[in-house]
Amino acid sequence: MALPKHAQVVIVGGGIIGVSIAYHLTKLGWRDVVLLERGQLTCGTTWHAAGLVMQLRTTHTMTELCRYGTRLFDELKSETGQDTGFRRTGSLPIARNADRLVEISRLVSLGKSFGVEAHMLSAPEVKEHYPLLDDTHIVGGAFIPGDGQTNPVDSTQALAKGARAGGANIFENVSVTGFEIEQGKIKGVVTDHGTVNCEVAVLCAGAWSRDLGRLAGVNVPLYAAEHMYVTTEADPAIPKDLPVLRDTDGYLYIKEDAGKLLVGAFEPHAKPLPMEKLPNRFEFGELPEDWAQFELPMSKAIQVVPLLQSLGIRHFMNGPESFTPDNKFILGEAPEVKGFYVAAGFNSQGILSAAGVGKALSEWIVNGEPTMDLSEVDIARFHKFQGNRKYLHERISESLGLLYAMHWPHRQFETARPVRETPLFARLKARNAVFGTAAGWERANWFAPEGSRPEYVYSYGRQNWFDVVGEEHCAAREAVALFDLSSFGKTFIEGPDAEAELQRICANDMAVATNKVVYTQMLNSRGGIVADVTFTRLSEDRYMMVTAAAAQAQDLSWVRRNLRVGARVTVTDVTSGFAVLSVMGPRARRHLEAVSTADFSNDAFPFGTAQEIEIGYAKAHALRVTYVGELGWELYLPTEFAGPAFDLLVKEGEPLGMRLAGYHALDSLRSEKGYRHFGHDVTPGDTPLEAGLSFAVSFRKADHFIGRAALEKQQAEGLKRRIVFLRMESSEPILLHDEPILRDGRIVGRTTSAAFGYTLGSSVAQGYVTLPDSDWKSWLSQGSFEVELAGVRHKAICQARPFYDPDNARIRL
Repeated sequence: MALPKHAQVVIVGGGIIGVSIAYHLTKLGWRDVVLLERGQLTCGTTWHAAGLVMQLRTTHTMTELCRYGTRLFDELKSETGQDTGFRRTGSLPIARNADRLVEISRLVSLGKSFGVEAHMLSAPEVKEHYPLLDDTHIVGGAFIPGDGQTNPVDSTQALAKGARAGGANIFENVSVTGFEIEQGKIKGVVTDHGTVNCEVAVLCAGAWSRDLGRLAGVNVPLYAAEHMYVTTEADPAIPKDLPVLRDTDGYLYIKEDAGKLLVGAFEPHAKPLPMEKLPNRFEFGELPEDWAQFELPMSKAIQVVPLLQSLGIRHFMNGPESFTPDNKFILGEAPEVKGFYVAAGFNSQGILSAAGVGKALSEWIVNGEPTMDLSEVDIARFHKFQGNRKYLHERISESLGLLYAMHWPHRQFETARPVRETPLFARLKARNAVFGTAAGWERANWFAPEGSRPEYVYSYGRQNWFDVVGEEHCAAREAVALFDLSSFGKTFIEGPDAEAELQRICANDMAVATNKVVYTQMLNSRGGIVADVTFTRLSEDRYMMVTAAAAQAQDLSWVRRNLRVGARVTVTDVTSGFAVLSVMGPRARRHLEAVSTADFSNDAFPFGTAQEIEIGYAKAHALRVTYVGELGWELYLPTEFAGPAFDLLVKEGEPLGMRLAGYHALDSLRSEKGYRHFGHDVTPGDTPLEAGLSFAVSFRKADHFIGRAALEKQQAEGLKRRIVFLRMESSEPILLHDEPILRDGRIVGRTTSAAFGYTLGSSVAQGYVTLPDSDWKSWLSQGSFEVELAGVRHKAICQARPFYDPDNARIRL
């Protein structure tokens, strides 16, 4: 068959991801689908994948993407006549220590929120499921009966057969050499057999996606690593249909494979693989054996399954797999080119996620936006620097191992740092700051006491920073705290049409007076929250948008994508030009009066306004806003003035009991106050009405802002879910997020974020619950609520308003 001159959509890459997208597009009614593969289907990475199919992941989105595969792979044979090789053998995550058992039990609890069957097991009970196990090395585990394994090649062929039946055309031995782009939109895919014009292109080329993306000017931050497993000789002592054993403490998994055992590794220090080391036509290729690299996980495997010591090795498989700098997938429409989608960087989870990814991305393409919350895997989250080769090479050496490392709360990356430093980095470091990283920024998370080492000691309970963060928290509540928030994303949106465009893009009323601060959300067409930001109107035709560092790239992309053609608006990222010092607490006014001649009284400087002030020898824009729930101001000043201004604030703050505070205290303070956190409490899957943010939506303005119709429909029909606030009755439990919420013993929702509330004396959380048909406030007050933490239920108080200062009196002191 000759390559067509035109197709509605061209998919680049014939692994299981690309074929799944082709299959699901045809299921949605798209028939003009072309898939191009440079060799044969599955010849890059798919063919050598282990084929594990697991349901439970560490987040809501990842679980949703992965659990669909266990159903689809089971159904494809009856639909297509092609066996996928899928078997529901179940999986057995095991723990060699108590901390890992907590991690597994948290995962099992999360599964209850999704209806995924999972059971905690003692060590002897694990052995009953896995007779080959030496259970003296473990303390327990879990059994997830719905998990299993599939044959990656057969599954891909089944999807391909289904895609062809739906009208898709698949071309093998066709190499993509470039892309045609016109006015920022994809126009065609260039190949060694000619150009195929198209409206949509989808890049699914696995480890080769970074280099191919560059041909279109698209940043795809992924990097290959050598990924290894061995297959033993067959032995009659190996039972058929053993569950997949996942020994993450040993950096390994073991699956039964036709009477043999396959032992795979996620070693803690991986071997990054520059793509130039591979031949141009790397098809069904293998890398050299590396027993030195594989020795650690293999020795651990022999500990738990002693039979391995007597089995011969039939094959040592070493192939390239692609990994991302944050261990999350890369999905979605590229910010640089309209109509250019990417599905890559699956961190050795491509088989188990292929079905869900194919469905989710196909729906995104057909509908023009995601139909579920995909913000954590959206390609728009990346910054340009994350495509840097040195950065990726170093980070991926850590990324692979982190998949099986302990998923400690607040765990920080150790490699490829530092990347970005705020102007105050050296000053904070000299004061014993302990830094975390977000969007490459080094940020002070907490300040270690004098004489102690500024480093984390991780645990699932009270970590080594617990008490000192409590002191930082209390300073903000009782005196004054100084935060360096310079990593905030700052963007100027300016021009004659700035107000008109923002009125359409933002839910709140943007037609405000100069120096007014507006808190607003930007919504998708379903009313879901794609951005949670503030705008300050600096002049008639200039606004400053402020957003969290981790969300800035996505927020910037959303604004640019939704500007009308010909709009007289300029969008400029000015983040690096401005430092941000946040002065928060009941003594904040006295603190600022000591360093500035400005009038900070309520009458002269009301809440939600901005002014240009003098501070020391500098001038700054002061915004009277808060993310901690206290009186306070954020000071935006050019970076070169930040150091002296900081020194002055520190000097004048000492008599007032001022403390330097970090992001852990910020999170504790905002959680206590009930302020939402984007990516947790508010996402594209949540509307402002459900999130209790209707005050930030202006239905009075005449403009038909994006998402307005969906919100009006939701208003008319009534809410089916909404956010609630929880406080634990006991001070012992340390909540994190994604814990089941129970009412009268029945699961009604899950937490979305949590922290210890030092003022309240216990953990506080936010979360969404399914609403009853009756009056929901009575339902709240009359129910008995609990939160399940690692399998244990703890009593909680649940209410519709935040527990700390719900009437906002303190921010207006």
